[in-house]
Amino acid sequence: MGRSSLRILISLGSCLLATGCTLPLDATDAGTDAAIAADTVEGCALFAGAASSLGVGHSVDLPNGATLWTFDAALVDGGRADGVVARVQIQPGGCPGTLVAAQVALPPSATDTDFAVPLDLVRVGAEVWQFYETWRFAAGAPFGVKTVGRGIARWDGQAGQFTRGPLLWTGDRPAYGTSALVDGAWVYAYGCEVANDGWTRACYVARAPSLQVADINAWQYATAVGKFTGNPDDAQPILTGVGDISLRRHASGRLLVTYVKPLDSVLQVRAALGPTGPFSAPHALGQCQATSGTFCVGAVQHPELDGDDATIAVTFARASFDPLPAADRWPRLVRLTLPIALP
Repeated sequence: MGRSSLRILISLGSCLLATGCTLPLDATDAGTDAAIAADTVEGCALFAGAASSLGVGHSVDLPNGATLWTFDAALVDGGRADGVVARVQIQPGGCPGTLVAAQVALPPSATDTDFAVPLDLVRVGAEVWQFYETWRFAAGAPFGVKTVGRGIARWDGQAGQFTRGPLLWTGDRPAYGTSALVDGAWVYAYGCEVANDGWTRACYVARAPSLQVADINAWQYATAVGKFTGNPDDAQPILTGVGDISLRRHASGRLLVTYVKPLDSVLQVRAALGPTGPFSAPHALGQCQATSGTFCVGAVQHPELDGDDATIAVTFARASFDPLPAADRWPRLVRLTLPIALP
């Protein structure tokens, strides 16, 4: 099971245990999602035939021109790995993908009770960094796991994996690093948490000078559009009523935000005027082909595959509360036309 699916399940478990919690599964936000309608998109399985699900991947261009992908699931059935790092070759048309090589993305956790999953990737000059999240098996926690914290790891090209740095944030903070962006002299790390409605996400952003990303004291936290504080307790959400977001600079130069709401199947996009917003109204990119009892996660952007100013490349994956065949869980890549009405 991928991290995004697990986060949804934990949110559901916490919500059901909370007094007065409601799940607005069929509700829409007036003025935002009420007009959302989308054509069904199938995309293509990146690694059709793989024995295991890879989860939704993140990607970054390396200094040598190659593209590095990381995934949040093990490749070998029955094997335990703290994420998978892969060299991937994508065909000119976008699909299918060829898995050239794969190995563990992060060194194994120190204890059998902990495991790590890779989050988003950023490249700063010749350096490549991976945000990561550490989980712990914990009796009594929703679905038997809890988040320990989130940190950053540096790519070691010779070893072919990431070297973990310190945890930067505890598990009770927003999931900083779920999406990341380099903009000018700053690295921005985006993270969401369950919103006040108990279901959708409220998303925050932190930033650090690009040469100080491993220093917890260098990070600042957004309190409003373009305004930051050094105190993480004063952070304010920059976007609400969404799912876990992916924010990237598109081939057109625009900053775009993509996401799928929890238990939903519509891939949505918004434009942003800057790394902290403000953000446009949502527009539908497409509806992933979810069968009865399934939903979709991801809508992760891959700018290196955008192609032109009018299209956007994203990956998504299907998920379910019930076991799914491996073929139904393979990550899927799709190039979609950006809505004309998107600013």
